[in-house]
Amino acid sequence: MNVSLVLVRPDGTQKEAKITRATTVIGRQTDCALQIPTAAVSRHHCEISVAGEAVSVRDLGSSNGTYVNQRRVNQTELSPGDLLAIGNLVFVVRIDGRPAEIEAEDCYEDGVVLPASGKGPATPTTRTVQGATIPKAKADPEGSSFGDLDFLDETDMKKQPRL
Repeated sequence: MNVSLVLVRPDGTQKEAKITRATTVIGRQTDCALQIPTAAVSRHHCEISVAGEAVSVRDLGSSNGTYVNQRRVNQTELSPGDLLAIGNLVFVVRIDGRPAEIEAEDCYEDGVVLPASGKGPATPTTRTVQGATIPKAKADPEGSSFGDLDFLDETDMKKQPRL
């Protein structure tokens, strides 16, 4: 099973991180496999687990929470196309190449839950899509550290202490 998280930004840019381990810890600490150096992300924020045909996310007691499709979760299974919000960043879950195409601007808008400052939840509004009213969050993306993400490779991981 090929699993990756595609970071999406409101300006349409994307950055893909392949999940190559059975358990991948995400956070701002240097020992995290996916390091996100921003104050809105806890030192050890959440972990992605791949077991057989199942992919799941588990919050590790983060201050700002882990969100899937704008719903705060402690632990949940992930499906292709799910929107995973960690701090003020939004990732699209890609499993075995699905979804193949990602509209980064729309996904960011539909998945963001914290303003770029990371101080409290964004103010939700609503919008109508195909006859259904759904929540929409607004945020100023300028405080995001998109370019600062650090994806550790297998060589780097061998140098890191085990959690």
